[in-house]
Amino acid sequence: MKKITYFLLFVFLLSNLHHGYASGDKDPVKQLFMDYINKMNALNQGTQKEDVLNLFDEKYNGNTVYVNLSGALIRKNYSKKDIASQLDDIINDDNYKFKLILDKIVFQTQKERAGTISAVINFESYIDKKIAEKGTILMDVVAIRVNAGWKIVQNNMVRVSEAKDIGECVCYVYGKGTTKFVTEVYFPSGLEYSQEFDSFQVTSRDDKRIIKSDNNEFYWSRDTGKLTFKGSEIGKADEARKAIEYVLKDLYKESCVNIVFN
Repeated sequence: MKKITYFLLFVFLLSNLHHGYASGDKDPVKQLFMDYINKMNALNQGTQKEDVLNLFDEKYNGNTVYVNLSGALIRKNYSKKDIASQLDDIINDDNYKFKLILDKIVFQTQKERAGTISAVINFESYIDKKIAEKGTILMDVVAIRVNAGWKIVQNNMVRVSEAKDIGECVCYVYGKGTTKFVTEVYFPSGLEYSQEFDSFQVTSRDDKRIIKSDNNEFYWSRDTGKLTFKGSEIGKADEARKAIEYVLKDLYKESCVNIVFN
């Protein structure tokens, strides 16, 4: 399940820089930027994909530096085509919500055919009503006058993640044969990533194959390969390591949108 990506936060923060504003407005870039907050917080409640795409010039270029919880940097460049693709993911995901709060505008300039605005934005995103991420965006936007309206042509953004309760996780799996495994999982936990070790054993009881971990028991059918926990199917695997991966996805479903296994 794709979730919100670095440049999309920029899309949300600028959705009201649209061409509908008349060129006679005193500060069209500022007015559109301020109006954007309420409309983009209501995405899927009146604001549609095309409402956002119409904001951008065909030659639009955006670049983002994302600073994650560990302090690692991720750099990305984006075009209008990239925005369209990612908007589809956001609109089609009913479990994802977001909220944007303007902190302050630190600089602005408005000329007849172009304008810029620099702002600090606080953001929160939610997956299944749990906080997926909280942080701050530092954004520099350039908008140009096109015919009687305005379009976004350039954006430079720094997005800093400050807290996460659910998101991408990483897991290292260490096996001893095909019956004993130890795993090391890194998952978002508020202001940092937490680390947790788990041990698993593939065994049998009453002629049933079981994967045991602490007080949990997962049944793994020899005939079908189906894995079940408390009567619910959680996956299907032909070999032990893959079965352990499904077990981990179930155990960490409250914290992990996706787990990358190494």
